[in-house]
Amino acid sequence: MTATRRSLRHRLAEELRGRIVSGEWRPGERLPSEPKLARRESVSRSSMRAAITMLEEEGYVNRRHGSGTYVSHRPALASDLGRNFGVSSLIASLGLEPGSVEQTYGTEPASQSVAAALDVPPGEPVSVLRRVRTANGRRVVDVTDWCRVDHIGPEELRAIGEGSIYAALAERGLAVDHGVAHLSPDNADEHLGHRLDVPRGTLLLTFDQIDRTADGVPVLVSREHHLADAFTFTVVRRGPGAEP
Repeated sequence: MTATRRSLRHRLAEELRGRIVSGEWRPGERLPSEPKLARRESVSRSSMRAAITMLEEEGYVNRRHGSGTYVSHRPALASDLGRNFGVSSLIASLGLEPGSVEQTYGTEPASQSVAAALDVPPGEPVSVLRRVRTANGRRVVDVTDWCRVDHIGPEELRAIGEGSIYAALAERGLAVDHGVAHLSPDNADEHLGHRLDVPRGTLLLTFDQIDRTADGVPVLVSREHHLADAFTFTVVRRGPGAEP
């Protein structure tokens, strides 16, 4: 993915975001279809899909399988765990500049857990991208992403650079509809301490997540080690309403 294509995604997302904020599209209103929006802007459908994915990460819109894309009813909450945001969006939402260091990419045999998550045989080669995400230059998250080679190859992962892997999947017709994450406290071992530039034993919050398309196809397995003092997360808790 070239820098030009990343720039186009961001430009399209900025235009759509502005139209939502200005009230052109109201909460609960369905956006025009991706092909229609793409024709209006004279861009490819994949670029428009990637831009809408960015807005979904930011909480401005939500996709409903078989129905369309709708403007969210409530403003996006900072670091809302109910939203399937990417690390870049999380960092940017805090007014910080996202970046990446220590980036490596390639293929490796799928472990038992990764193979089960991606629905491939154990030991089958899968693409892997490892990088440390930075916020204003500070190392804050160590991320490893695995996906099927036929979804995104290792060279394509390399081209993502500091961008969103969600947007890259969306460009390939594999937009992430939902993910299930397991959160657990952890402590940095010597390896993670070196990568995050913190002492061994530093408190971390670990996310293990599987992301799927609207059709239930698993497309991404991620493990993220967050510095516990770097972010504050929000959880929307509904109910109990009239329940006894």
